[in-house]
Amino acid sequence: MARIERTIIGIFGRINAGKSTAMNLLTQQETSLVDAQPGTTADIRSALMEIHAIGPCKLLDTAGLDEESQLGEKKRRKTLDAIEEVDLAVLVIDPVQALASEHLAVEDSVATLARKLGRPLCVVFNRHHDDDRRLAPTGATIAQARRFCLSVLPDPAGTPVLDLDLSDAGRSTGFATFLAEAAGKTAEQTPLLPTVTRHGVVVLHIPMDEETPSGRLLRPQEMAMEALLRAGVPVGMYRVDLGLARSGNEAVVAQQRRGFLDFLGSFEASGGVQLVITDSQAIDIMDPWVPREIPLTTFSIMMVNQTACGDMSVFLEGTRALDGLKAGDRVLVAEACNHDRIAEDIGTVQLPRKLASVVPGLHFDHAFGREFPDPEELRQYAVAIHCGGCMIRPQKLSARVTRLHEAGIPVTNYGLALSWYEGQATLGRVLEPWVGAGIGG
Repeated sequence: MARIERTIIGIFGRINAGKSTAMNLLTQQETSLVDAQPGTTADIRSALMEIHAIGPCKLLDTAGLDEESQLGEKKRRKTLDAIEEVDLAVLVIDPVQALASEHLAVEDSVATLARKLGRPLCVVFNRHHDDDRRLAPTGATIAQARRFCLSVLPDPAGTPVLDLDLSDAGRSTGFATFLAEAAGKTAEQTPLLPTVTRHGVVVLHIPMDEETPSGRLLRPQEMAMEALLRAGVPVGMYRVDLGLARSGNEAVVAQQRRGFLDFLGSFEASGGVQLVITDSQAIDIMDPWVPREIPLTTFSIMMVNQTACGDMSVFLEGTRALDGLKAGDRVLVAEACNHDRIAEDIGTVQLPRKLASVVPGLHFDHAFGREFPDPEELRQYAVAIHCGGCMIRPQKLSARVTRLHEAGIPVTNYGLALSWYEGQATLGRVLEPWVGAGIGG
């Protein structure tokens, strides 16, 4: 089943500012527990819904950023990490609560990080019927309380602001409309395969092995098929048995190679093959087997190009850093999904083995799933090698690259690293389809 791309809206703020109430107002149900007891939201809660003016959305109700405890610090880190994922950050402020506290540390942290990551930000003032009574001890007016809160924003005049009582169920439509206007139009996604045309077949080489899940293909393979078919590009699929292709038995290897070349040749009458896309782990076989006149690249490079919004320059710079590795260096291998790793897993087996054969004495660490080290933790590494990022959104990958940049750590990609291992000629070849689109860096 195709994955629905949803606009992610994150709700941030202090404890008891009204974040969960905002979530419930949008969903029109008790999606998040609301209570006066501080720290009710213990973790990030999510809800899927459709906002008419936006489309499919995912709402994130986050924990308060001002909880003072060891557990509170863990919640705080998870909440700030969530800003990396969102298309819109909604900062909920109770202006009376903020003014009474005499500081804006929470609001400043959200606004500053959103601006740093380039995430759109809007402010919702959660107004109460008794605001004047609550403000009386301070001697301030509600207008002064609002101005105090807005003073922390990097761009107060340009930040969308809404005042409403979040507990008023009748305001849900207006709230949703405000969010749609604040989010603006979602930027058009970078094409998955920008250089292909309807003339010629694109061959997908899919070497199903022990790690291939039963009953389905991997997401990059499915995405390539869907994109090509939607564009009216003819698609062919083939599987070389990598175990046999690497067996060392000349007759067996020749049989595998002949079958693959016969398959490519079968398309000559219909315009030939315009591109071969292979799994990165098979580049050692595909590079010598695919005729030089046929362009070749990998699924991993295809994915990281799209996830990086067409700018692979930082990953190419990171690939060049592999040339400078030396014994004792630490390498971080990062993969954005979680699965049980068996047999010849790329991240835990193939990459470490191949790099260690070039530079003995390297040390490897791994970051799997949604967790990723902080900049200070990253400084111990000489280079990071990231997967194609098919299970995370461009915002998340961009935030990870930003962390690495802050730590001064170069980053490359599975497909680029495995192609680099085969030599500069192979690396140049797999990049050629992207250079042709003006996006190879």
